[in-house]
Amino acid sequence: MKQVLLILIFFLGIVFSATSQNTVVGTITDELGDPIPGVSVQEKNTTNGIVSDFDGKYKIKVGENAVLIFSYLGFKTQEISVNSRSTISVVLTTENQQLDEIVVIGYGSVKKDKIATSIATVEGEEISKQVASNPAEALQGKAAGVQVLSSGGSPGASPRIVIRGITTANGSTSPLIVIDGILQPNGTSLNSVNAQDIDSFQILKDAAASAIYGSRASNGVVLITTKRGKSGKSVVSLDVNYGVQYWQKIESADAQEYIRIMNTRRTNDGNSPLFNPDDYPGEGTDWWNEVVQNFAPVLNANVRVSGGSDELKYSGSVSVFDQQANYSKGFYQRITGRFNVDYKISDKVTLKQDLSPRIEKWESTPNLLFNSMRIDPLTPVYIPQSQREGRNEYSIFGLSQNLVPNPVAQLARQFNENDFFGFFSNTQLDYKILPSLTFRSQLGLNISRQTSQNFNPEYFIGPNRQLEINNLTKRVTNNFDYVLNNTITFDKTINDKHYLNVTGGIVFDSENWDYLQGYMDGIPSNTNMNLWQLDAAEGETIRANANKATDNILSGVFRTIYSYDNKYFFNGSVRVDQSSRFPKDGRTGVFSSVSFAWDVDSEDFFKSEVINNLRVKVGAGEVGNQNISRNGQFFSIGSGDFVFGGDRVVANFLSQFGNPNLRWETVRDKNFGVSIGLFNNEITFEAEYYEKTSEDLLFSVETPNYTGIPGTVAQNVGSFQSKGFDFTLGYNKTWNDFTLGANLTLSTNESKAIELAPGNEVILGQRRARLGNRFVKITELGETVGLFQGYQTAGIFQNQTELNSHTSEDGTIIQPNAQIGDLRFVDQNGDGVLNDEDLTTIGNPFPDFYGGLNINMSYKKFDFSMQWYGTVGNDVFNINTEYILAGTQNLNVIAGLENQVWSPTNTGAQYPRLTELDRNGNYQNPSDLFIEDGSYLRLRNIQLGYNFKLKGISKMRLYLAGQNLLTFTKYSGFDPEVSSGGIINGLGVDTSSNPVAKTFLLGLNLTL
Repeated sequence: MKQVLLILIFFLGIVFSATSQNTVVGTITDELGDPIPGVSVQEKNTTNGIVSDFDGKYKIKVGENAVLIFSYLGFKTQEISVNSRSTISVVLTTENQQLDEIVVIGYGSVKKDKIATSIATVEGEEISKQVASNPAEALQGKAAGVQVLSSGGSPGASPRIVIRGITTANGSTSPLIVIDGILQPNGTSLNSVNAQDIDSFQILKDAAASAIYGSRASNGVVLITTKRGKSGKSVVSLDVNYGVQYWQKIESADAQEYIRIMNTRRTNDGNSPLFNPDDYPGEGTDWWNEVVQNFAPVLNANVRVSGGSDELKYSGSVSVFDQQANYSKGFYQRITGRFNVDYKISDKVTLKQDLSPRIEKWESTPNLLFNSMRIDPLTPVYIPQSQREGRNEYSIFGLSQNLVPNPVAQLARQFNENDFFGFFSNTQLDYKILPSLTFRSQLGLNISRQTSQNFNPEYFIGPNRQLEINNLTKRVTNNFDYVLNNTITFDKTINDKHYLNVTGGIVFDSENWDYLQGYMDGIPSNTNMNLWQLDAAEGETIRANANKATDNILSGVFRTIYSYDNKYFFNGSVRVDQSSRFPKDGRTGVFSSVSFAWDVDSEDFFKSEVINNLRVKVGAGEVGNQNISRNGQFFSIGSGDFVFGGDRVVANFLSQFGNPNLRWETVRDKNFGVSIGLFNNEITFEAEYYEKTSEDLLFSVETPNYTGIPGTVAQNVGSFQSKGFDFTLGYNKTWNDFTLGANLTLSTNESKAIELAPGNEVILGQRRARLGNRFVKITELGETVGLFQGYQTAGIFQNQTELNSHTSEDGTIIQPNAQIGDLRFVDQNGDGVLNDEDLTTIGNPFPDFYGGLNINMSYKKFDFSMQWYGTVGNDVFNINTEYILAGTQNLNVIAGLENQVWSPTNTGAQYPRLTELDRNGNYQNPSDLFIEDGSYLRLRNIQLGYNFKLKGISKMRLYLAGQNLLTFTKYSGFDPEVSSGGIINGLGVDTSSNPVAKTFLLGLNLTL
């Protein structure tokens, strides 16, 4: 009987076990209905789990009351109770929907709807669509109020970011860069960041958002969040693309046209022709073809591995970027790595460690377009073979007839290389004291070393083109920067009505820099690079210099975020900074902000079937600027050589006047905004007005002559104001298999000087020696900063009557040297004399408005995107006009110039007559002749992709892309997007820098 009972119990156990197990099957798809292979399906609180197959199907045995966890990289994790079901199909939503709800802010992150300040978000997916050495280029046109100004088309060129205009006069308009919570050193280039590693950009535009960063935030803040590992199966992804870059050629006159132009210039002045066409048969030298390579390759590859569990998540990536110049010299190469681990030590303690090494190598890209356009086409590239005896390989080039350096020879003699190693470490420890109270400690290290070497070989081309002794310069620069953040955050919702987030902490930031540079001549070999060492030099000239510096900032931060009933939102912050750049009494700066937002659509009285989101917000705050010379507070002693009685005497003297009363430059900001969502947020609109005013502007003021001290002294004088509007319009809609997303940004800005240094009503910049040694940039009190200055013209003299009638009130001829066909300059003050008193504003380099249009579409397995960017109303000062339209000093000109200059048979021409002497100064005076409309619309990026379905591969996408393929503009130069120097004194000045290239790309995205 006992045996029967045991057998019965055994069988009951089997039956019970069988009935307690449940087989669940289903299909996992994305929002478009496509199956997702490789999704982790795990029974919660067990080790039981599988992954979906190629068709997104899965099958798993679990308990009747089990909970299944579905997780996959890039998608939101879902937990679903089985409840005795045998079929459960799941649609995973993209992680972006979560990202839209979470905003990274200073020293933390909160839900987007809790923020009452002005923050723009750009997702990493949008950034990675554009191939560039610097991910900032892809920001152009994606965030209202953010200008990304190109630094040209040279490999590795780093664009400049300007957020809501200019409020400082000391030259730096770059925002603070913060990567994963760690402040980066001043002047940090985003070349250090691989675009594929970026999860999102958060751009803090107003002071209410950026005041938490105090002294470093006067130009705005760019927060970068990098990608991290997620729980689930390990995922391997590969992103690679290869392309070529192309420059659009501007044709110069060939030999025959050049001869006609030069001879016409002389005969117009009553002189005999310069050249006999029969002596120069053919078209001559096409210097563009000799110097420029039509296609330059660019390669970008990135491998990424990520995954983990609830306790340990990991992510690692390695990328390679290689961009060659459109010359035989010049390149930029970079290898970066980013490795991070998130380790949950316990329920209370989490440790995060990021390591990011990088190696960069570049050869400085020459700028030879200027000389390629000016050198005469009559000069051959090389001298004849019979004349080369006794000359080295750098001395066999032709000597131009107009003294412009031979650009092919310049290219051959350039030897400039740079090696860079950087290492970034971010260690973060989070301790959850209570469920609502978290302590965070972060240590960020930024270490770098750069070595630059420049070799100039010995050569002889002509008496004015030679170097008798070669030389070598080598410079080593070391940086060691560290940031220590200690913050504590209280985050809690009370009684479902009151949300409170309070953060406080202490921050220490230290930047340490030193360099050593040496110079020697007499290197033993011009060709053996192994001997290009300072120790090998045999010359007599030796120079060495070195320096080091440290900047420290100690700060206290405090911020409160409060909301009531998800209707009313309040943000406030205070930061106290102490900077070593200021004297003891002016070292402390206090920066505060406050902002308020109201969700009108949450009110009971607001009823609308069309408007589902309506928010208004207002904010004000202040931030600081410490960007002055480290030595501005100190008096400096210099030395000099003097001769007394035939003897050399070395004397010391006061070389710099220090200012012990320096203090912070402060920017005060006001922001008003409204955002609207229509038709279930299919249409969104945001508008903001801002006004930024800087006070105690840090100026370098020239010392009075009576002091006997040369140079300038740093002072807190002056004020700038920047104001404007930001608009964003978005549209997102899905129809079955077709999805459309469009985003339009539009911004205006006006930056004015409302107060300058005592005794100074103007600031002048960009002195041009060939334009009468006059300044072409001017900042006047009460006017827009950095306007163009010159003479206003009133057409071209068409006959003798017009010449005779251009007089003062007393009949004095204003332009006595003018002839028919010359420019008529306007005598602004009517005194009958044309001089500097008649200089006036002739143009504005800043646009009336600028913006971008971004379009994303998908249909089944196809996807398509376009990015447009443009400006309207900005001017360009085309310096090249004085050369390529005038032919002064026998310089070459653009092709077809004969049809563009005034002549008795072409009286309606825009440009004055050809003349060699130019006694009227047509091209020797800055005037509106040099001003051109710089408005443009550019197709920054276009991409067409197709997604393949292959067994064993989670994702495979092949795409074709083009960058800068179309530019619609009236500007005659290479590129309307130009700058020569700083923003105030350089924006809009064209000196024929290397233009942005057209790029054609083929790429592959692969996920295993």
